[in-house]
Amino acid sequence: MIQNHSDELWDIYTKDRAATGEMHQRRNRMKAGEYHIVVHICIFNHKNQLLIQQRQPFKKGWPNMWDLSVGGSALAGESSSEAAARETAEELGIHIDFSEMRPHFTINFAEGFDDYFIVEQEIDLSTLILQQEEVRQVRWAGKEDVLRMQEEGTMVPYWFLDRLFEIRGAYDAHGRNNAGITIACASRKNLASWMSMIEIVKRDFPGFETPEKLQAYRNTVIRHISRGSAICALYKNMVVGILLFSPRHNRLCHLAVHPEFRRRHIATRMVNLMFRSLAPSPEIRAKAYPGEDERGIASRAFYQSLGFVPAKSVSHDGCCREQEFVRNSTALPTV
Repeated sequence: MIQNHSDELWDIYTKDRAATGEMHQRRNRMKAGEYHIVVHICIFNHKNQLLIQQRQPFKKGWPNMWDLSVGGSALAGESSSEAAARETAEELGIHIDFSEMRPHFTINFAEGFDDYFIVEQEIDLSTLILQQEEVRQVRWAGKEDVLRMQEEGTMVPYWFLDRLFEIRGAYDAHGRNNAGITIACASRKNLASWMSMIEIVKRDFPGFETPEKLQAYRNTVIRHISRGSAICALYKNMVVGILLFSPRHNRLCHLAVHPEFRRRHIATRMVNLMFRSLAPSPEIRAKAYPGEDERGIASRAFYQSLGFVPAKSVSHDGCCREQEFVRNSTALPTV
């Protein structure tokens, strides 16, 4: 069944991207000086492969061609990030949290603004629910494969395709260079910087209220380092991200990112390294503050963006302190 989108309404913007308060119906031609927003989502996996989709042969605009992961126009009342989330859910049947993202880059075109979002996420293609009126099929493709398809005329000819794979690895949604940040298993030489960062973020977590508890945590970190289950993000020699996990119980035990280095996909990169370090298991678990606690908003949204779903609440000393999350491990990357 071919869906008719001609009745869609778009917000109209000026050339300076200021909303005019007026709307445009898709079926009509836009007038001179009227512009609208289009979003494109580029989903990469840890192998630096891009998820590409083949457009249906009956779809207007590049029919039957291979395209980026997701794309479409923002509807009236939607922000760019809201449009990205909706289009991803509609075309692929998956839910990604774009609420804290800005486009990695924007390119002006004759009638509007093309916003490009770059996401790193491991996806089991067999779990996708494709929008049949839009998407014919999907697959992962590396840089050489994508450029070959473009050369043979089966890929939409984005002029920046060769650079897209580099942008993905080097910049976050705010254009800051992440090339100097490395993700690796922690060693004892990282311990002092690790504990220094804990002093900055300890208010966001239970269990750091006294010097004795901090010392106990330090001992826990040492044990994890010796087992190879401590992961850190390093900016030069400074620890800016930390993750402890239990291979035995397939559990993410502790995750934090330095406040000045957030929104740079550091947490996602650390979690992906953890995924690759875990043995096959039916599920992986993590914890965050429960739904009524504002301190857990970011953590809960992050875990859900990676495919974790809320499970039971865990009580401590008779009061609800933590919300457990579970992720089915069948979607983990195969390395």
